[in-house]
Amino acid sequence: MGLHGPEGKQVTISGEYRELQPGKKIVFTWQLEEDEDWKNHSSIVTIELFDREGGTELRLTHEKLPNEASRDDHKQGWNSVLEKLETFVTR
Repeated sequence: MGLHGPEGKQVTISGEYRELQPGKKIVFTWQLEEDEDWKNHSSIVTIELFDREGGTELRLTHEKLPNEASRDDHKQGWNSVLEKLETFVTR
């Protein structure tokens, strides 16, 4: 998958699905192709969905990142994506 960062930088992410439970859980690997810290390294993303009164709770866990800087960058990125998702689904 190709993504464009806030500064216009394009990154390529590869991975494979490990687990699919429709309406409940998705687990996939995640590897940044252009980043030297990710060479021969992949992380794991888990998305879990829970029925809650009046909606759905989404829990996202991204683990086994290569270092703290990557963790911090991904936290900022995922938070941005989730905020945009929330805005989209509450329109």
